Amino acid sequence: MVLRVYNTISGQKEEFKTLEPGKVKMYVCGPTTYDHSHIGHMRTFAFFDVVRRWLEERGYSVTMLINITDIDDKTIRRANEEGVSFAEIADRYMFDFINALRSYNIRLPNIMPKATSVIADMYYVIQTLIDKGHAYVAEDGVYFDVSTFPDYGKLSGQKREFLLTGVRIEPSPHKRNAGDFALWKKRKEGEPFWHAPWMEGRPGWHIECSTMIWKYLGEQIDIHGGGNDLIFPHHENEIAQSEAFTGKKPFVRYWMHVGMLKINGEKMSKSLGNFIVWFDALKMAPAAAWRLYYAMNAYRQPMNVTEEGINNAYEATKRIYRTELALKQAIEDNELGDMEYSPDKRWKQFSERMDDDFDTPGAVAALMELINDVGGKIYKMNENSAENTLSVLRKMMYTLGMPEIEVDERTKRIIDEIVALRTEFRERKEYEKSDAIRATLAEAGIELHDGKKGTRWFLLP
Repeated sequence: MVLRVYNTISGQKEEFKTLEPGKVKMYVCGPTTYDHSHIGHMRTFAFFDVVRRWLEERGYSVTMLINITDIDDKTIRRANEEGVSFAEIADRYMFDFINALRSYNIRLPNIMPKATSVIADMYYVIQTLIDKGHAYVAEDGVYFDVSTFPDYGKLSGQKREFLLTGVRIEPSPHKRNAGDFALWKKRKEGEPFWHAPWMEGRPGWHIECSTMIWKYLGEQIDIHGGGNDLIFPHHENEIAQSEAFTGKKPFVRYWMHVGMLKINGEKMSKSLGNFIVWFDALKMAPAAAWRLYYAMNAYRQPMNVTEEGINNAYEATKRIYRTELALKQAIEDNELGDMEYSPDKRWKQFSERMDDDFDTPGAVAALMELINDVGGKIYKMNENSAENTLSVLRKMMYTLGMPEIEVDERTKRIIDEIVALRTEFRERKEYEKSDAIRATLAEAGIELHDGKKGTRWFLLP
């Protein structure tokens, strides 16, 4: 099987070939840390987490970098409103972002630098661009001269004059061209600043990504990802300054962009009152259900979040975990039969979909087909079939970012004792008490199944 990836810059799927055999260098634009992360952020980072997991399943060694934009107009504005330093605001919401990643079972990147940690490196990159004639020092900052980069616009597929139409471009009477963008901004009253060689000030937004990629990953990388709202101007500007700086083309082999997220058909925004931060979303459904819900939607397309949609995803999530836990328990308790079953067909189907530009909806379909295959047959399978099925199911779940449920021995003993107490009430026909125990356990995510061999319990997400 050949892994194919949709490349934004070519507008088509391409065979995945890395710069260095067996290794992948991947950069994903991180958050601006001025507020809580929301479910749109989580969709993007959950997807690239799936990309990373699948590449590792295919045998690649992946080095992943997510940046933290800790110096920005929004961060400064919030700090001034609260009367604290910008660093306090930035750190507060950086840790909020890290907590969000962990809560959604999104693996932390190998490298997560702050913009302010590479200021000195930015000096070198910017001065090199000046020396090469691609940037110039103006009265209010240092600008990249887009007229010196003939390929400007190649990512978004438009000519420079059309790109600037209807897009917010920072105005300045000191620019040579309207589309020139700031590499360094002159110090303003009430803002943090650094003593740069050209003037006191702070970095522009775009330069941090190019600098971090060059410093930590090299002059060229395999994958650059982010939301599709970053295509222009952010990623277009990254290409210009990076390729002008290093002289290496292309500086990114595969550009991958995730579609925007809507709530009940409307753009998510605070003004509309439909802004859902990551921890409020977990009150609607657990992280495993959100991971499945994200995966049920094609990554390049917009995703419309609805109550019905997340509820359906949650019900499917519970089916998956019931099957996984039942297989595990049947193997551990040796409650198996002699039926043969092979999950290979479903794994092949899953793999083919993942190899086709990370088609997670197709992969979820293969996973649910596996669940349907073994429904009602778990305790009829022979040991080899059950073990193989459990292994394949767990690989699918892992790839899609659905966490394993682990129960420590103390919790197991407590639940076993509660279940035993319920059994006593049932045997004495005190059904009101036994039903009350069942309901209380259900509220805690513990599902009971009464059968011929007694009561089994499952801890669901």
